[in-house]
Amino acid sequence: MNHEVSGGAPAGTGTPVIRTSGLVGLLGLVTGVQALATFAVLALPTLATLAAPHFGFGPESIGYQISVVYAVAAFLSSFAGYYVRRHGAAAMSVCALALSAAGLVGIASGSVVVAVLASGSIGAAYGLTNPAASHLLFRFAPKSRQNIVFALKQTGVPLGGILAALLLPRLAEIYGWQIAIGASAALMALVAVPFLMMRSALDDDRTPSATLGVGGVLSGIRVVLRSPRLRALAIMGWAYASSQFCLFTFLITMLVTDLGWSLVAAGGAATVMQVGGVTGRIAWSVLADMIGRGRAILTTIGIGSAAFGLALAFASPDWPAWWMAVIVFGFGFCLVGWNGLWLAEVARAAGPGEVSLATGGVLALTFFGIVLGPATFATLYRVVGSYAVTYGIFSVYSLFGAAVLIWSMRANSKSWPRVAAGSPQGCRRRHE
Repeated sequence: MNHEVSGGAPAGTGTPVIRTSGLVGLLGLVTGVQALATFAVLALPTLATLAAPHFGFGPESIGYQISVVYAVAAFLSSFAGYYVRRHGAAAMSVCALALSAAGLVGIASGSVVVAVLASGSIGAAYGLTNPAASHLLFRFAPKSRQNIVFALKQTGVPLGGILAALLLPRLAEIYGWQIAIGASAALMALVAVPFLMMRSALDDDRTPSATLGVGGVLSGIRVVLRSPRLRALAIMGWAYASSQFCLFTFLITMLVTDLGWSLVAAGGAATVMQVGGVTGRIAWSVLADMIGRGRAILTTIGIGSAAFGLALAFASPDWPAWWMAVIVFGFGFCLVGWNGLWLAEVARAAGPGEVSLATGGVLALTFFGIVLGPATFATLYRVVGSYAVTYGIFSVYSLFGAAVLIWSMRANSKSWPRVAAGSPQGCRRRHE
């Protein structure tokens, strides 16, 4: 892999040079960090039917563990941009991998107290990944291809889910769930080592003297609150992410508990869902690069997610496996497919100089949705008694997020003056 990056900028620009081979390598690394951080988040939910009884809880209680993960992620994301500025995005990416590995080992201990602390470590790792990656990609990726570049990076989320769904159930059947989770911590070195080798080139823009300060903890959130576009994108992300991580957290458990599938077969269905997510992240962002109108596409994604959630509410053991595969693929295509396009919209709304802070602020608000989502799902399941029906009820989250974007676009269209189609303002409006 040829990682050729230069911190120098061509005359008249403020953008560093990165050759195509270097961009491909960088994209591979940040995608790998995202995949492995997601793998760490989903490790315990993937094996919930085996691990939860060991801890003395029912499988639905894993929703509360996800809430712990994202409570920490939400807190750290709000000021992660400062750590990116001070220490560098590559350094923070490596730090995220180390925290993920420590979290996996802690969960594998089998102790409830250690597992709670380990979940916090995994949450801290997840809170660092996106601000660091967005900083690097916004800095080095060509502006005309940022939708697809951000989308390719965000395929790391479903790729991490695929890795967890394919690897962990099989390892758990052979060696037990604790060894399956603990041994997987070694995967983090696959990305950490090459990232460390590139750090001097990637982190040449860091500011070692940067300080957080008392008010810095909320700096990212303040950036979001003062921008109507960022506020709308944050609320949408809150709603979509709540539903998305309920899909991640409970799909395997639903298939095993409600429909009587084996753990390995349920892992295969989860893989199909994640493949749908990879496909969706690329397809939606290619469409956005072709026609613009990113927020309109994000609205369509929310409506589609709600439709597939309602369809899943009618799932029964009599359904053929191929029909369930169609439903979960479509659900993944929509509900797992929005993140890359969304992060590109956030970066454009923030503009140069505030990308990592805005990304962290938006993610902090979004992660609070994930804190509430799986815990609310688990509580609602205890009332309803069916994971499938609970998915149907949760469709209202996706519809709410889509409604917020529709309102935001209408408000924007009323406030914008008419501009010529070929003017710089007109070009910018096309992408908004």
